[in-house]
Amino acid sequence: MSLARGLDYYTGITYEAIVEASAPPTLSANATESPAPAPPKPKPSKKAKADDNEEDGVDESQVGVGSIAAGGRYDNLVGMFTAAAAAEGKKAPGLPCIGVSIGLDRIFAIVWPKWVEKRMQSKETMVYVLAAGDGLLEERIALVQELREAGIKTDFLAKRKLKLTAQFMAGEKDEVPFAVILGGDELKEGLVTVKEQKWEFVDGKKTKVQSADQGMKVRRDELISWIKQTPTYQGWSSGRLI
Repeated sequence: MSLARGLDYYTGITYEAIVEASAPPTLSANATESPAPAPPKPKPSKKAKADDNEEDGVDESQVGVGSIAAGGRYDNLVGMFTAAAAAEGKKAPGLPCIGVSIGLDRIFAIVWPKWVEKRMQSKETMVYVLAAGDGLLEERIALVQELREAGIKTDFLAKRKLKLTAQFMAGEKDEVPFAVILGGDELKEGLVTVKEQKWEFVDGKKTKVQSADQGMKVRRDELISWIKQTPTYQGWSSGRLI
């Protein structure tokens, strides 16, 4: 037996689940290979002797997140609580149990880098509807409803008076690829402005691609078909960042 749990209520088998991504690199690289002999330790210098009271540093590159699940058999644990709850003089029945706990924090620590590597985003919103100038709340609500009924995931800020900058910031927070801007004069002509937005990875972080493009005019009654014909919409899959 080489596994020991840190709790004394286990009465039988104990187990832990470790996946390749949670194991230390030396173990996950090749579990079948015999470990290479450890290199000889360097002789401690005089300076090191003077710092004997300091703790040794930990090589984090050789440490994984550990087990992502663990558990075992505990025959007496639940019985302790049932005995305390039973009436005085009555014998509580034994309740042998076996269970497992799952470390969600550790699972997320493993999944998140893979999510970023696949260029995924947290929401699947395709269109963000904005208003330039007057709030145009009723007009925005009507357009959002039409787009949603057409199967296009759409969002907007449900406020009557707001700045265009604040609306863009809200849409960029969710990395929405299409910003549809409504203007009073354009709506009278049956037009809306559509600006396509893209993101890229810079030093491991998503940043918006800066562009001088001010968007293009699209007929209001043709907006749904125009969006569905774009490569971004046709290549959209589970919120993948295009």
